[in-house]
Amino acid sequence: MPKRKKSGNNPLSSARKDVGGLWHRKSGAGYHLFLTYYGNQPVGVVTTDDDGNSQQNKSATTASCQSDGNKAAMGNSRAAKKRRKKKNGSNVASVVAHEIDSTTTSAPSPPGVDTSHPLMQAFNSESNKFAHLTNFVHALSRPLPLTLRIRKHESADSAEITQMLSREFSNFVIPVTYDPTKQIYQSTPRSNLCKFNLGHQCPELKAIVVDASMNGTLARQELGSMLPVLCLEKVGAITKGAKVLDMCASPGSKTLQALEIVVSSIDAKTRGRVIANDVHPKRLDSLREAIHRSGVPAEFTDRVTYTNFDASVFPFPKSKKLFDAIICDVPCSGCGTIRKDPHILPMWSPRTSNELHVLQLKILLRAMELIKKGGVVCYSTCSLNPIEDEAVVSAALREVNGDDARYQLLDWPEELLPGFIKRPGVDKWNVGFYDENKLEKDDDDFGSISFYDSYNDAVEADVEEANASFWPHTTNKEQSLHRCSRLLPQDQDSGGFFVALIRRIK
Repeated sequence: MPKRKKSGNNPLSSARKDVGGLWHRKSGAGYHLFLTYYGNQPVGVVTTDDDGNSQQNKSATTASCQSDGNKAAMGNSRAAKKRRKKKNGSNVASVVAHEIDSTTTSAPSPPGVDTSHPLMQAFNSESNKFAHLTNFVHALSRPLPLTLRIRKHESADSAEITQMLSREFSNFVIPVTYDPTKQIYQSTPRSNLCKFNLGHQCPELKAIVVDASMNGTLARQELGSMLPVLCLEKVGAITKGAKVLDMCASPGSKTLQALEIVVSSIDAKTRGRVIANDVHPKRLDSLREAIHRSGVPAEFTDRVTYTNFDASVFPFPKSKKLFDAIICDVPCSGCGTIRKDPHILPMWSPRTSNELHVLQLKILLRAMELIKKGGVVCYSTCSLNPIEDEAVVSAALREVNGDDARYQLLDWPEELLPGFIKRPGVDKWNVGFYDENKLEKDDDDFGSISFYDSYNDAVEADVEEANASFWPHTTNKEQSLHRCSRLLPQDQDSGGFFVALIRRIK
């Protein structure tokens, strides 16, 4: 398949632009907006019934949102509360008093939680308004544990590295309990080992990890990143000899993971191939270099084809043969990666997700056109925002199915990672918008997030970025969105991730 250079702005950078600029980043507004947005989402988005009872969650949301018709404008600061008190009189005063009266002495933070983390500071400053987010925030305030994956290529090196990890470094890394193959390792809770402190905590282990990564034995890969390929393999879409498209492939961890299955052994009759595509030429070059540096034998990496297309208009194969499996891991806001990327939260705003939604939908729709009958698309993001997750999946299914169900969501594959905790997709969520024009830019004011019950309400309020597909649709339950899977950071001490498996049946 030919390469075509295509220049253009990074969609993620474009989505993040003009979000308050330097003031937004320096003031800590992103942390408060993040808490406000997810604190006003229903159970299932980032919390469960175990994270405080549902009534507590409901009370927190009710106290936080003062309705103005179908609109709820949520202030995030003392200054905002003062403005609401002046405007609304005793009603708002009673809400503020309720927040203060309900404040209790905070329980000690669990081990590993960095109380100096800006997110924890913002959380503690909110006077227990978002107590139902406690487990979620505590998880996000800890460094992301180091996660390793033993590659599938059978070799003496693989056996040697697993024996060495078990024999000499079991205080630092152990196999996860939910992987019967013992190929996934994670740092132990006591070690607090992450990629940032590995060299300091255990230089001997770092040397082994680096060496094993370069000889193709081991991959440093986050748990969420492993899920799309594991799912596609388990449902029979990625097999030996399969033709796989990775639509947004950089940095290449999923490409290599799929390659290990597609060309698990070199056989003249096995013509498996992975197409690694990325819209950005520089990222594609970095991807190519990373794959060549991976230590995976050249006879395997030669089965990767590199392409440089906009994923939303990826061309049909000249052979007319569609793909067996498509990895559709789209550009996203990355709020599930904040444990390893400190740049996400300072600039966080719901606008990023809202602006990426249309692009994500276009890419998923293209993937559904390119998959063969019986094939499976895995749509995924490292975001927990339903606007980027279930809203995209729901809109895509409505557009392609109509009255003729040609595509269907699949359940999480049976027997994949037994004991692994994944949460079902949601069919209800709240849609919010950030308006930095409603702030005074003082030390206490971080602006507001306005929630709207419907697209029409947002249009009437002149919200320019509103899109009808942001909101839950009446067909959500019929689409079985619960078959989607959410990986919450507090469940397995991981990042946040979202996965949806879509099979073409006609």
